[in-house]
Amino acid sequence: MADETIQIPEGSQTPETADAPAANPPPAMAEASMLAAADTAASIPTDGATVPEAVTYEDFKLPEGATVDGETLDCARSLFSEARLPQEQAQKFIDLAVSRDQAAAQKGVQAFVDLQHKWVSEIKADREIGGDRLTASMASAARAIDRLGVPGLKEALNLTGAGNHPAIVKAFVRLGQMVSEDRFAPGRYAAPPAPRSLAETIYDGNPKQSR
Repeated sequence: MADETIQIPEGSQTPETADAPAANPPPAMAEASMLAAADTAASIPTDGATVPEAVTYEDFKLPEGATVDGETLDCARSLFSEARLPQEQAQKFIDLAVSRDQAAAQKGVQAFVDLQHKWVSEIKADREIGGDRLTASMASAARAIDRLGVPGLKEALNLTGAGNHPAIVKAFVRLGQMVSEDRFAPGRYAAPPAPRSLAETIYDGNPKQSR
């Protein structure tokens, strides 16, 4: 959760200040695009240049942090070789496939960040927990999470972004208010009163003195 929501004690970055995660494409996406690019290359006729019957390829260059399954690369090499593409042209298809998936991944990351910004803005503007009540509300929410004592709960809320959803935040704020010591009703579990004497019962608590 962001500082504006439940994670005030943690001091972690908020959606407004946190850098977007690296936009490396998921392996499955990159592999699918690479095979599609290689298949396209295999269907493109050569321009008449002389190329060897059997083409072998050196390791293709990938952007820093990008990974592709070895089996997928082998399939791509086979298709490139079938099309008799030189190393340089095959590398261009690799670059195209990876860059396309990076753009798609970056778009997804930006959509996630924008959604977090929207939720945080809604929390700040909420009449029930936002505005001047925001700090106290976040303290209540943090108290609720600590009182629950569920291992990994805070990490899960941060990782998924659910900790910034207004409904989730409100739920924890209300729970924190319920368990607050300030709202404990004294005497609710007080010891029962001592039994009244017979004289107190007869004279309604004001026993008359005998003369």
